[in-house]
Amino acid sequence: MADLPTRQPDTVPATGDPGDDTARRYRYQWTYAAIVCCMLLDETEDAAEVFCEQHEDILIKHTDGTFSGLQIKTRESSQAVWRTSDEAVRHSCARFAKLEAEFPGRFRAFRFCTNHPLHAANNGQGLRHVLETVSAASSVNDLSGPVQKFLVCVADEAGCAPEVAFTALCNTEAFDDLPKLPDVETRLVKELTSVWSRAEDCSYRSVQRAARSLLVECERASSLAHEDVLPAYLPATDDPVGAELSARLADKRMDRPRVLAVLDLGFDETAPLDGDPDALVEPGTGATHLLLKKLDAGGFSVVSCNSAKDLRDKADYLGLVWINKHGRIRGLQRYGQVRSLVLKDAAQAFEATKRVDRAFGPDMLSTLRERLEQRREGVYDCSNEHLEGFAYSLTSQCEVQWSHARPWESA
Repeated sequence: MADLPTRQPDTVPATGDPGDDTARRYRYQWTYAAIVCCMLLDETEDAAEVFCEQHEDILIKHTDGTFSGLQIKTRESSQAVWRTSDEAVRHSCARFAKLEAEFPGRFRAFRFCTNHPLHAANNGQGLRHVLETVSAASSVNDLSGPVQKFLVCVADEAGCAPEVAFTALCNTEAFDDLPKLPDVETRLVKELTSVWSRAEDCSYRSVQRAARSLLVECERASSLAHEDVLPAYLPATDDPVGAELSARLADKRMDRPRVLAVLDLGFDETAPLDGDPDALVEPGTGATHLLLKKLDAGGFSVVSCNSAKDLRDKADYLGLVWINKHGRIRGLQRYGQVRSLVLKDAAQAFEATKRVDRAFGPDMLSTLRERLEQRREGVYDCSNEHLEGFAYSLTSQCEVQWSHARPWESA
């Protein structure tokens, strides 16, 4: 068999196939739609509903019945800044004009939103300058030069009167401060932590899981996913077109209850390690003398023993904080969840480092710390020090040992 060429299709980047880049930009739009949905959880905002891919990339319905339409545009940092001569800019403004013509007076605002800089010069190529000039004019007749030319081009593409395009552009703003392509999901998690009460006391990974659940829901809302659940007998109904339209709009509509349900579903994707409530262990039930004897048998120094007592107390105090904040049962369930996870890690560390010829406590602690460092699931607002403290709390409750010898049993 002849030698294969050194270049292989699984080791060389593809060129001339923009499918992956297109998918990335669609995902960006869905993620930003999820960010906009955070407005529904913010009591200071007047957003009532958010629609994905309904007339606009993102359509916001406000509590007074008016709407805002958002066009989301992305570019790589290496590309040229946005100018009014760009087809995408003109096309977005034409969409705004079409909506104003179709729904006169129903839109309070149109927004061209991008992650890439806008041309900053105060001339006909600067979108902000053009929009500000139009907004400052009292009518179409007050415009001239490049600004007037741009408005006429928008009106022609929209197929509407210049006066309608004028009204639309007067209500249009342009923003270039959207997150960069690699940062948009991180921004979604950040926004959630500021408006979703459940995110206040859980791990980053838990919030990230909920955020991705919301992202996927916005992806569904942006597509025709409703068709997957339409009944097969739909064509035989009295009004198949109306039923399909109703299902489509319902799937595109995001309101506060739906957002909260999706977030909770993503957050609870991993079932908690709950047990019988009557068997839950109270914080602080361990014995300090047992903790010290076990650590001494494991070969820990006096300083390490003092640190262990301190971290044990901090972990048990956190359990009391959870009980006061969330109620006895829920607080003890949190405490028990972390105990179970740390006990598992301690057991693995024990099995990995146990020796019969010498004390192995410090080696076991080093291995345990590595495992705790890697664990970011289901630990709520615990620091790594808290998790280590739980290991010492388990030690004082006779659940963990650091040596083969068990001198405390003969004391």
